[in-house]
Amino acid sequence: MSQVDQLAGKGPLVAVSRATVWGFLALAVAAGLLALAFGLGGVIASLTSGTTPLTLALDHGLPAAADRGSASIVSGGYDSASVVVSGLNSGTVALATIARIAGVLTQAAIAASVALLAWRLLRGRAFRRSLSLIVAISGAILLIGGLLSGGLGLLAAWMTADQLNGSSTVDGFWPIIGTVDGTPLGIGVCLLLVGLAFEYGERLQRDTEGLV
Repeated sequence: MSQVDQLAGKGPLVAVSRATVWGFLALAVAAGLLALAFGLGGVIASLTSGTTPLTLALDHGLPAAADRGSASIVSGGYDSASVVVSGLNSGTVALATIARIAGVLTQAAIAASVALLAWRLLRGRAFRRSLSLIVAISGAILLIGGLLSGGLGLLAAWMTADQLNGSSTVDGFWPIIGTVDGTPLGIGVCLLLVGLAFEYGERLQRDTEGLV
C-alpha cells in the first residue's frame, strides 16, 4: 500500500488545511526560537548583572489609596509581586537559575512538539514510530521540566523570602508560601496520551496495510 498524504489533493478545503498547518509550523518554530533566545538571554543577563528576577508570594491588603474615588473596595489584597533581587547567596541564585533554564526548555519542548507534528502532517502519514516516540519523549520532558522548574523555583522563592525578611522571619514582610504552575505538567500528560494514541494508530495502520 502506498503512502497517503492526508493533506494532498485539490480544492479550497485542502488548501486551507495545508495553509493552517504551515501556519502552526511557522508559529511553533518562531515561538521555540524566541523562547530560547529571550529565556537564555535573560538568564545570562541576570548572571552578569548579579540580580535575580523572582515572583514572590504576598499576603497583604490593599493600601488606603486604592479606593479614594466614589467606589469602595470591600476586600482585596496582593497575592504576588514580581521583584528583582540582588545580594542573594550562591545557593539561591543557582536554584533560581536552574529553575529558569528548566522553564525555558519546557517551553521549547512544547514548540518543538507542535512543529514536529505539523511537519509530519505536511510530509505524509502522521502515524510513524518516530513521531509517537518523540511526542512521548516531549511529554516526559515537560513533566520532568515542569516539576524541576516549579519545585526549584518555589524553593528559591522561599530562600529569597527568608533572606529578605532577615531576622524577623516570623513577622517578616514576605510569607513563606507559594504556588506551582501546573500547566506544563498537564500538557506533558496530554502529550504522553497523544504519543500512546499515535502508537495505537501506527499498529492499526500496520495491521490493515494491504487489506484495502
